[in-house]
Amino acid sequence: MRELFRLRNLRICILGNTVTMIGDNAFWLAASIWVKELTGSTARAGVVILCLTVGTMLSPLTGVLVDRFRRKRLLMVTEAVTALLMLTLVTVDGPGQVWLIYLMMFLYGCSAAITSGAFAALREQLMPAELVSTAIGLSQALNQGARLITPGIGLGVLAGWGGHVLAVVDAATFGVSVLCWSLVRIEDPKPVREAQRERWTRHVGAGFRYLLTTALLLQLSFALALAFFAMGFYETLGIAVVTVGLGKPATWVGTLVTVMSLTGLGGGLLAPAIIKRAGPGRTAAAGLALCAVAAVFVAVPHTAVVLAAAAVVGLGLAPVVVSSMTAFQLYTANELLGRVTGAANFVMTGMQGVGIFVGVMLIDVLPYRYLVYLSVAVLAVGALYLATRPEQRRRRLVPAPAGMSGTR
Repeated sequence: MRELFRLRNLRICILGNTVTMIGDNAFWLAASIWVKELTGSTARAGVVILCLTVGTMLSPLTGVLVDRFRRKRLLMVTEAVTALLMLTLVTVDGPGQVWLIYLMMFLYGCSAAITSGAFAALREQLMPAELVSTAIGLSQALNQGARLITPGIGLGVLAGWGGHVLAVVDAATFGVSVLCWSLVRIEDPKPVREAQRERWTRHVGAGFRYLLTTALLLQLSFALALAFFAMGFYETLGIAVVTVGLGKPATWVGTLVTVMSLTGLGGGLLAPAIIKRAGPGRTAAAGLALCAVAAVFVAVPHTAVVLAAAAVVGLGLAPVVVSSMTAFQLYTANELLGRVTGAANFVMTGMQGVGIFVGVMLIDVLPYRYLVYLSVAVLAVGALYLATRPEQRRRRLVPAPAGMSGTR
C-alpha cells in the first residue's frame, strides 16, 4: 500500500475518484427518495435505479469509445459534461419534471461506464503491473467505505436543503475530479485504430470475443456471473430474511448492508496480499467458497448468526471482485481494455439483474430458506468450477503484450 501512495499521479487520481464516488453514491440513493417525494409513488421511485442500470449496461458500446479516443481526455470531458448535465436538475420543481431525473440517471449510468473503462485503461500509465491488485483492492475498500457514509450524506442534504442542492453538490464533486485529472502528468497516447472497414458490431463485440476465447478470463467471467446472480436474490430475499426469519422491521436490512460493507472494506484491503500468494483464480475460488459456507447460516433464524454470516459474505465477496478485475486488467492488451472491461461489467450487471428478477418471482412461491439454499448452491458451483480449472492455478499473471488481438 505504501508503494501506491508514493506515486504522485496515483495519489491525485485516488483523491478525485474518492470525491466523485461519495457524490455518486449519495445522489443515487437520494434520487429515488426525491422522486418519491415529488410523485408519492414508490413504483416511480424504483424507475430511478432502473434508468441507472440501463445506462450502465451500455458498457459494451461505451467501451468502444474508450478504445478509440485518448483515455484521459475522454474521462475529463465525460465528467465535465456530466457535471453540467447535473445542473439541469435545479429546474425540477414538480412531478412534471421527474422525467429529467430519469434521463439524468440513464446518462449517469453511461458516464459511469465510460469513466470506469477509461480509468482501467489508464492504470498502465499510472502504476507498474505488480501494484495493480493493490490499487484495485484499495478501490474496492474505498467503495465499501463510501457506502457506509453516503446514505447519511445524501439523505441529510435532501432533507435539509432539497434535491436541487444535492444535484449541485454532486456536480461539484465531478468538478473536483476534473481538476485532479488535470494535475495528473501522464502520457495520453491516441489508441491505435483498427481497420475502419470492419462492421461496428465487430468493434462492439471484440470485448466479448476476447473473454470467450481466453480460457482464464472466460472461467473467471462465468464464476463472477454466478456470484452476481446469487447476490441478486438478496435484493428481495434480504427483506424476507429480516422480516420473516428474524422478526424485525424491513429497515433492518440496512444493518446487514452496513456489516457487509465493513467487512468488504477489510476484504478489499486483504485481497492483494492473498492474490500475490495464491493467484487470482485460487483467490476467487476461495472467496466464493467462503461466501457459500457463510450463506448457509443466513437461513438460521437467529440475529447474531445472520449478522456473522453477512460479515463473512462481505469479507469473501470482496476478494472475488478484486481478483477477477486484476486478471481482466493484466491479461488484456491496453488497446482492448475498454471493451473487455465493458463486456465484463455487462455480464456482472446483467446477471445481477437476472438474479433480482428470479428472486422477485420466487420469493412468494417458495419459503425464503429455499432461496437461501439455492444461492448457496450457485456460489458453491462457482467455487468448485474455478478450483478445478488448471488455468486458475497460476500464481502470477503475466501482463498481456501490446497488440494482443481479440481473437486469441
